[in-house]
Amino acid sequence: MVVMMISHPWFWTCSWRILGEGITLWALGLLVTLKALGNETGGSYALFEKVMFPGQGLPSHVHTLEDETWYMLEGELVWIVGGRDFLAKKGSFIHLPRFLAHSCANKSNKPARMVLTYAPAGFEQWYLEVGKPAATDQRDSPPDVTSEELLAALRRSKEYGIIFIGYEEEGSEMPPGSNQTPDQ
Repeated sequence: MVVMMISHPWFWTCSWRILGEGITLWALGLLVTLKALGNETGGSYALFEKVMFPGQGLPSHVHTLEDETWYMLEGELVWIVGGRDFLAKKGSFIHLPRFLAHSCANKSNKPARMVLTYAPAGFEQWYLEVGKPAATDQRDSPPDVTSEELLAALRRSKEYGIIFIGYEEEGSEMPPGSNQTPDQ
């Protein structure tokens, strides 16, 4: 019997995060906990948990560099994917291949919590760049997000291959559905 040893920088590395562990950030009012970064997965994927509070949503956009998956743990989100709308509840799974326009919103009165992946990894770096640390005792309600923070984050998104539908940088118009800022 011949046993082959495969040698990859990440092959023998095992990492885990228990409940509450990871890098927790506020990114445009969304609570994000990074659980697996690309440098831990050989660049194959990134995984994190996200909380979207009532009234929050993501404007229509496409990812050009990675596929995205969402698995609903709690709550519900109204989705528009490729022109079709549906309600995702606990246990729902959504696979979003790159270049497929999508948006979602929490129209309920309870937070929605989900697990997301991006494959290949890389987009998690956007969260690390635009996000702000979320103190353990300040995770029950989202912080205010200014128009300037939103526009800066949208501009950074371009560097990660994200295209927001209806967003024109020259006019500094925020994309339709950007309901993250209190001063709109």
